Amino acid sequence: MCLPERDLSPAPTSGATGSSHGQGDRRERHVSGVRSSSLTAARTGTVDTVSEGIRGEHVTAMERLGTHRCRTLSTVRQAGVILAVVGAFAAGFPVQGVGQDAADPPRPTRNDLVRPLGPSDEVLMLRHQRLQKGAHELYYRASLFGVWPWFERLGARMTGQWQVVFPEGGGSPEFDEGYRLARYASFEHWRHTRGALSRALGGNGPNRDRSIQALRTRAEYGLGSNGGYFLQGLTATNRPRFLPAMDMDEEYELVDTSPPALDDEVIAVRNNVARPGIEIVVLRYTRIRKGAFDDILGRTVAQVWPFEDKMGARPIGQWRVIYPDAPSRTEESPDYDEMITMSRYASYDHYLTTRPGQAVFVGGNGPDWQAWRSALEAEAERTLETTVEFLQGFTHTSPPSYQPGLPERYRLR
Repeated sequence: MCLPERDLSPAPTSGATGSSHGQGDRRERHVSGVRSSSLTAARTGTVDTVSEGIRGEHVTAMERLGTHRCRTLSTVRQAGVILAVVGAFAAGFPVQGVGQDAADPPRPTRNDLVRPLGPSDEVLMLRHQRLQKGAHELYYRASLFGVWPWFERLGARMTGQWQVVFPEGGGSPEFDEGYRLARYASFEHWRHTRGALSRALGGNGPNRDRSIQALRTRAEYGLGSNGGYFLQGLTATNRPRFLPAMDMDEEYELVDTSPPALDDEVIAVRNNVARPGIEIVVLRYTRIRKGAFDDILGRTVAQVWPFEDKMGARPIGQWRVIYPDAPSRTEESPDYDEMITMSRYASYDHYLTTRPGQAVFVGGNGPDWQAWRSALEAEAERTLETTVEFLQGFTHTSPPSYQPGLPERYRLR
């Protein structure tokens, strides 16, 4: 069952009434008012009083994402209460019901020198989620303001949280799906961010309490999971790339103003201004021949990413699936290896123009295009099966996070 859009609009707040602006302007001001109310409520501990306003913030944010405009009735009813808690997380003040367990005495910590690990030791976790319809942003906000600050205090780095979308139509009417990508220095590091080991790593202060409460908040919206992939490979960096022009003596003359053809000997391009759109992440799962990953990765870094980067795409990374001693989405096969590749595009249309047969009209057919095409052909020869999912959501940059120490003194026991 879906509610009409008008039923989800927040009630007018002081300072927003009597305005000559349109509905969109009023709603945006309501969002600002909600954040202010959330801060006040968090200071006083009366977070329930802002549930209606925060429900409006949820709707506005979902519209901004361009995802499901039709929420289930149960999700809308829960949105106010849950986002009120998340609003308090964001404000940085205690949430009612969150605090030190009397049975769990204070456990401070000190840390040793950083473990000397290299890039090849890094392990990522790509975790799948099955969520209530329309609940993805609620889930994300609980992560952003409650869970992730604690995990980043432990040294993890979050890459993003995204919802699976279907540009050509489709999807389940019963649930939404999402993915979270997180980075760890090693598998041992990942283990030490779990359960009691995390307490030894980071103590058990209010930051950990808030993470625990936010995990419970997220569970309100979870319907299950297909599991997670442990990954090792290369996480891309957004570094400058210099692709020199062809010989400076190479000159061109305009033939006509019709689009070029694939069989043209020379395809030289000029580009239009950037076209706005809703960013998507392309998640590609590939089964490849045993032992082929290193060769594919080498070609990807040297030949694929430079050309796609020139076309405006931004790689996130390419990794092989590994199988440590922990629950995983798949089991190791003697017949194939598994590989995950993720990249960002300005829109779905942008992605389509970077496909073989179209990319040449965006980037030209110089040696960089020829190297790109050669690398894709080599990968195809080593590919047994591939599937693609499209994601929209939130790429995370791990901004600075100030979590001050508590005014407490300890001595060794």
